[in-house]
Amino acid sequence: MFLFLRLCSAMLSAYIFVVYMPNPAHILFRFSPYYDCPGDYCRLQWYWYDDLAFKIQIITAALWIGLWAILEVRNHARFPLPTAKILTHLRYGPVAVFAFYFVTVLAFDLALIQYSRWKIISYVYSDAPVTEMPAFDLHNNYRHWCGNGMVAQEYALYGDTAAAFIDSGDPATRARALQASMSVYDWLNHPGNGPAIEAVKKATADPDPMVRDIAANYCSKLGITDVP
Repeated sequence: MFLFLRLCSAMLSAYIFVVYMPNPAHILFRFSPYYDCPGDYCRLQWYWYDDLAFKIQIITAALWIGLWAILEVRNHARFPLPTAKILTHLRYGPVAVFAFYFVTVLAFDLALIQYSRWKIISYVYSDAPVTEMPAFDLHNNYRHWCGNGMVAQEYALYGDTAAAFIDSGDPATRARALQASMSVYDWLNHPGNGPAIEAVKKATADPDPMVRDIAANYCSKLGITDVP
């Protein structure tokens, strides 16, 4: 049972190693004359390097598992002597590093997201001008290539934070809350819903004319007509 678990861990370690470590074939391609070269011929050369990279991954993983098996048998024969450090690394090294990386990145993201929310709250309660939309530098934990997804994720992360103060008893605070809500709104995808839209609709009926004017301006930009 324990041997099977060690095998699974070694296979997972091998997979993590070959997938996330820089591949020599890809490094060679970057230094080749075909890198950043337009045309079908250069694209075909990239396929050749990519196929070579896949073969290197397969060979590396096989060597990893083969070395693990040899050392595992040797370690069993040497029992009860201490396990060799290289065998421990082959079993658990990349798994442990990946787990540490995952936890660290997650904690880092959570801390920076909270700090970004604090920046929004700090603005809302500041004495900044209420007539201008603020420009926030907010942390975004979206790590894919799509710009639309990045903007949508920022709205999902911070939309509620800004809109939460739209019911404040201070008109200036409500105005800055509205400005902050519109600052984090997803203007690229324009979803037409969410906390920022609810905030601007609520602000159209605000008792303070300054807040209503700001809301009316945004309603015009957003094409919102179903307001009180």
